[in-house]
Amino acid sequence: MARSFRESLNDKETFTFTYELVPGRSTRLRQFERIINFARAAAEDGRLHGLTITENAGGHPALSPAVLGREILEIGLEPILHFTCKDKNRNQIESSLFARDRESLHNLLVMTGDFPRYGFMGKAKPVFDLDVVHLLKLITEMEKGIELPPEAPGGGVKLPPMPFFKGCVVTPFKRFEAELMPQYYKLHKKIRAGAQYVITQVGFDARKFHELLLYMKDEGLNVPLIGGVFVMDVRMARLFNKGIIPGIYVTNDYLAHIEIESKKIGDHYKAALLRAAKLIAILRGIGYDGVHICGAKVNYDDIAFLLDKAEEFYPRWQEFLPEFHNAHPDTFYLYRKDPTTGLNTNERIETAESARAPLMFHINLKVHDLFFEPGKGFYNQAVKFARKISGTRYEKWFTKFEYTAKELLFDCQRCGDCFLGEMAYLCPQRGCAKNILNGPCGGSQNGYCEVYPDKICHYVKVYERLKAVGKRHLLREEFVPPRDWSLTGTSSWLNFWLGKDHHRHNKAGKNQEKDSPK
Repeated sequence: MARSFRESLNDKETFTFTYELVPGRSTRLRQFERIINFARAAAEDGRLHGLTITENAGGHPALSPAVLGREILEIGLEPILHFTCKDKNRNQIESSLFARDRESLHNLLVMTGDFPRYGFMGKAKPVFDLDVVHLLKLITEMEKGIELPPEAPGGGVKLPPMPFFKGCVVTPFKRFEAELMPQYYKLHKKIRAGAQYVITQVGFDARKFHELLLYMKDEGLNVPLIGGVFVMDVRMARLFNKGIIPGIYVTNDYLAHIEIESKKIGDHYKAALLRAAKLIAILRGIGYDGVHICGAKVNYDDIAFLLDKAEEFYPRWQEFLPEFHNAHPDTFYLYRKDPTTGLNTNERIETAESARAPLMFHINLKVHDLFFEPGKGFYNQAVKFARKISGTRYEKWFTKFEYTAKELLFDCQRCGDCFLGEMAYLCPQRGCAKNILNGPCGGSQNGYCEVYPDKICHYVKVYERLKAVGKRHLLREEFVPPRDWSLTGTSSWLNFWLGKDHHRHNKAGKNQEKDSPK
C-alpha cells in the first residue's frame, strides 16, 4: 500500500491530495462500478493519498461509507469516512465507532452533517444528539481508551485505545463578521476536542483561503490545513449562484466570469478542470498542506489531467490570483488587503465592541448573576431552597411557575437542561434547527439559516449579543456539554442548583484539572 494519509499530512515535504466520492443508494447501479474502477485507477497512479466517502450527502439516504470504505481499503487506497451527527444518537455513534475500529477504517472526517431531507414516505427526522465538538471529544476519549462510568452496565473499566485519525471542516467563506467569527471560534473548540487536521468548505475566493491560513498561524492552531477545491462547471456555478447548496455561493460577477471563460475555451468541463488546477496551484503556493478535490466526474483520466495541470501551473501560481475573487463588495475580512498581491497583510482589522443589545438581555445577565452564579447574590440560598423542595409536592408547582415564565420570555422548549446562560439568552433548542451547542454549522448564507432561510442564524444573533457586552470570546473558550435527555420536562432551575444538568460535566473537568499534578 502507498504511504498513508496520516503520514502524507504530517510530512511537510508532501502536498497531500484527496478526492471525494459520493456513493448512491445502491451497490447494484453503474455508479458503484464507476467508483470502484476509479479507485483501482487511482491506486495504480499513486498520486492520491486518500479517498473521502460522503455520508448521506445533501441529507438524502445513500450507501453507508463504511461499505465502500472496506472495498477501497482492499484495493490499496486509504478511505477517509465522513462521520456526521445528523442521523445517529450518541449510543449509535459509539457503536458505529467500535465497528469502524474493528474494520481498520480509522480515518474520519467529522462533521455536523446536512439537515435530513427526503426519505422513505417523507422527510426524515433529524437527530443531532451530539454536535461535532462533542463527537470529536468522544472519539478522542476512544483513542485514549474510554473509561466506562461505574453506573453503566459493565462499567468501571477502561477500554483499549483505538487509533483513529480525525479531521474537521471549517468555512472562511462568510459574508458578515457575525457569521464568520463564530466559525473561527468553533474551530478552536474542534481542535481542542482533538481534530488532527482541517479541511475547508468549498469556496472560490483566494483572499478568504489566505485569511484562514493566517488566522490559524496567529492563533497557534497547529494542525495540517487542506483546501477544498470544487471542479465547478457552468451548470454547477449557476446552482451555487441561486443558493441551492447550503454554505456555498457564487456571486453574479463571478458567475459571469466563469461563463465568459467557459465560452472562450469551448468545453465547459475542461474549463472547470483548468480552473480547479489553478486553485490547487494557488493553495500550494500560499502554504496549504494539501487539497481535497470534489465535484468532479468519476473518471480518473480527468483527475490525472487535473493533477498534471496543477503541477504545471504551480511555478506561476501568483498569476492566477486575480481570477479567484468571489465575494460581495461588503464582505468582511479579518485582515487588511495587500494591494500588491490581492491577498492579505498580517495586520488584523480591529472590530470595535458594539453597545447595542436588547434591554431584556441586560436584565437577564443581572438575574443570572443573582441566582445562578456560584458565590454571588442569592445562589447559596437558591441551592438550599432546591434541596428543600426537591421530591416534594411543591416541586411540580415550582416547575409550572418556571416554564410559564420561560415560555413567555424565551419560547422555552422544556428540555430541563437549560443552555440560555451560554447562548446570550437565546434558546438553541428553539433557535437552531440542528440544536447545535458549540457554534454554528457551515450552511448559513448571508447570515440566514440553512434550514429556514427566512430566519437569521442562531449563532449570528448570539455573537452580536455577546459582542455588545464584551463577551464574544465565550464562543471560543466555553465547551458546552450535550443535553441530558433524562431531564426533559423537569425543572431546569432545580436541576442546575442540584448539580444534575450538563453543567456538572464542566465542573467535574475543572476539578480534575485542579487535582492533576502540575
